[in-house]
Amino acid sequence: MEVVEGVGIASGIAIGEVLLLLDEETVVFKENIDADQVEAETKRFDEAIDEARKQISAIKDQVSNKIGEEHAFIFEAHLLFLDDQGLIKETKQYIASHHCKAQWAFNQVLLSLLQQFDELGDPYFVERGKDLEDVGKRILKILKGDDPFGFQNLNQDIIIVGSEFGPSNITTFDNPNILGFATDLGGQTTHTAIIAKALGLPAVLGLHDISHRVNSGDIIILDSIKGKVVINPDAKTLAEYRKSKAAYKRDIARYIKATEKDAITKDGQSVSLLANIEIPHEAESAMKFGARGIGLYRTEFLFLHYAPDFPSEDIHYETYCQIAGHVAPEPVTIRTLDLGGEKFFHRAFVKEKELNPVMGLRGVRLCLFRKDIFRTQLRGLLRAAALHANIRVMFPLITSVDEFKTVRAFVSSVADEMQAEGQNIRRNLDLGVMIEVPSAALVADHLAAEVDFFSIGSNDLIQYFLAIDRANDDVNYLYDPFHPGVIRLLKHIIDEGHRAGIDVSCCGEMASSPLYAALLMHLGLTNLSMNPASVPTIHHLVRELNLSELRRLVPEPTSFMTGDAARTAFKQGLRNLLKVKSYKHLIENQGRKAT
Repeated sequence: MEVVEGVGIASGIAIGEVLLLLDEETVVFKENIDADQVEAETKRFDEAIDEARKQISAIKDQVSNKIGEEHAFIFEAHLLFLDDQGLIKETKQYIASHHCKAQWAFNQVLLSLLQQFDELGDPYFVERGKDLEDVGKRILKILKGDDPFGFQNLNQDIIIVGSEFGPSNITTFDNPNILGFATDLGGQTTHTAIIAKALGLPAVLGLHDISHRVNSGDIIILDSIKGKVVINPDAKTLAEYRKSKAAYKRDIARYIKATEKDAITKDGQSVSLLANIEIPHEAESAMKFGARGIGLYRTEFLFLHYAPDFPSEDIHYETYCQIAGHVAPEPVTIRTLDLGGEKFFHRAFVKEKELNPVMGLRGVRLCLFRKDIFRTQLRGLLRAAALHANIRVMFPLITSVDEFKTVRAFVSSVADEMQAEGQNIRRNLDLGVMIEVPSAALVADHLAAEVDFFSIGSNDLIQYFLAIDRANDDVNYLYDPFHPGVIRLLKHIIDEGHRAGIDVSCCGEMASSPLYAALLMHLGLTNLSMNPASVPTIHHLVRELNLSELRRLVPEPTSFMTGDAARTAFKQGLRNLLKVKSYKHLIENQGRKAT
């Protein structure tokens, strides 16, 4: 028996036989043609593009019908590659100038583009490169006459293992006999992960070399709750996991049903559970999971959807109205553009590649640098807010009071312009800030006097505060929400916000984790915003907790000298409070990182 750890996606447990699926490199040989064959070969290339468009459109429709239109946008991006006149023109020129078959010409152009994506070094473009590669392999298979793999005739339960799978591959995994999948590469934010979550397909990614550790026919346990794979488990482990799998399914069904009741602790403390969303249609599903509003709508995904162009004022307006309408009268917090850092690097914004983009032109800095784009977004927001009273606006990466005042003045100037035009807008909408930079946290008292609400971005705040890169495997063990300094910083933000009488919430990954959500509530936070699927679990935690008793058992979490000491004491307090079953399910296996 062997255990390998990775990143769990779409929580669940699967037990089955391995089907090892190694997507070998598509081999393309150069085949020359005569000059009088160029026209026919160019036509064959056009036909391959048309066939790829039909196939991807069919996948897009399948995804839209099966798991919702909001998840089909990934394949809209794939279709855009097929409309890239530069890609098509370069391939045709290569065919004509080199007198070669279309597959060779296209492969040469494709490899050149993929190298350009890779050289940018930005994770967003790496992901876009993977999308392009996925589309490119499909076109090459069509040109060569190869069929993409399918599972229509599968008649036994399997878990698929491979190095990496593109999103179009994952849609073919939507088969009752495919229990889940595991890969060497990948993480939480990849398109593959998005589709897996939408399908509810258990997966563990980032296992490094799982495809070299197993063979087809091996029995494995895929534990996407804890983010690990057990290879060839012994009889005892197998029996334990079968029990856990059945219990997990029963618990989740019960938690979802229970969200019909308010999230109130045993000692009467009401807690507001909200959802973080990236795509407008997620608002509706978030409410079905029991969310009481949208605590964070990440508008950068709206920008990425329309890249390399920018969304128009009308698109902003219609999108925000759509979300607000879905959840009315519950609140919707719309975060203005936060491209930059690990998310995106766009030549339309920044002409030169930044050496340290996480510390560079991102958040409101980017918005103030490109006021034309910021103005368009604000115009759409001000119009939408006139129709929907539940809209409020939040600004990311604010570092000081002066910076917020600059942004607020710009919002006011845009409102003046629109009123002069006779536009119907709402000027008095709530304006808040993300507290995700230590400088903002330390002047929380001054900021609280100026803003209408705080939202703690725990992911970046902890990363900046502890000076570590969570994406760096060599140092991410240092990312610790129980670090005494982190707890003190969180307590300071919460206390100063409440002292000023403003709402304070957390929209980082801490809010999605039962252990860290309990810590935030202990510190006085009563607004938690998380990914929609986490709402039922956190709702169950809230109704199981007695906060007064927890504070008696662990009176001063800020007083511990080490993160380990704070964590141990806090978990012991929860163990004494919660039912044994709830503790084991919610808390026992919570690790160091808020992931």
